[in-house]
Amino acid sequence: MRPYPIGENGILKQLGADDLAALQPHLKSFTMVRGAVLHLPGGLIQHVYFPLSGMVSILAVMKTGEQIETAIIGREGVVGSSVGTHGESAFGQATVQIPGSAWQIQADRFVRLVDENACIRRATAQFQGVIILQAQQSAACHALHTVESRLCRWLLQSRDVLESDTVELTQEFLSHMLGVQRNAVSLAATALQKRGLIEYLRGTITILDGNGLEGCACECYEVIREHLARAATPRKKGC
Repeated sequence: MRPYPIGENGILKQLGADDLAALQPHLKSFTMVRGAVLHLPGGLIQHVYFPLSGMVSILAVMKTGEQIETAIIGREGVVGSSVGTHGESAFGQATVQIPGSAWQIQADRFVRLVDENACIRRATAQFQGVIILQAQQSAACHALHTVESRLCRWLLQSRDVLESDTVELTQEFLSHMLGVQRNAVSLAATALQKRGLIEYLRGTITILDGNGLEGCACECYEVIREHLARAATPRKKGC
């Protein structure tokens, strides 16, 4: 059998050949279109996704339709892995914010593989811990930190996920993600641009000074980055 093309997904990179062979027959290529809703809050998780590019936001959605982001997932992780440990329903809404590609697997098959394979179970559960950490950190961040420092944190997280200094965004999108009015986003982005940290033009933000942006970001960025790094570190022997 030819080697399985794991692509650039961080979870799949941690798995050995036998574990990938167990997954291989059940993975299908999937195109992530901007704005596509992969999971609805409280809805059944029908598929699990291993992103290869792009970015997915996990959102808390109010009855009024208002949304706020609690976590972001890119090719370092997996979307919907909670189905293997916490039941069939999604806790939040998973929405594609930056288009890309992913491997898709049916949820029932994923659950069986998690039950049968300790390595797959460990890798996906460890990343699920990162999602919970992001949600907890986001709650504190929204309550305690300024819009400007939160915007810096979000841009740095997006840069790390996309591995690019350029992120295509709109003020409306950022206002939803940060839980503030559009004018607050505009003021914060303008202030960062005047200091030469970013360039904001026609819905595209380019990071010009990453170190400077890190200096302005709240502590949440480092906390989340450290947890992601630990989750991505494979064990030397076995699982």
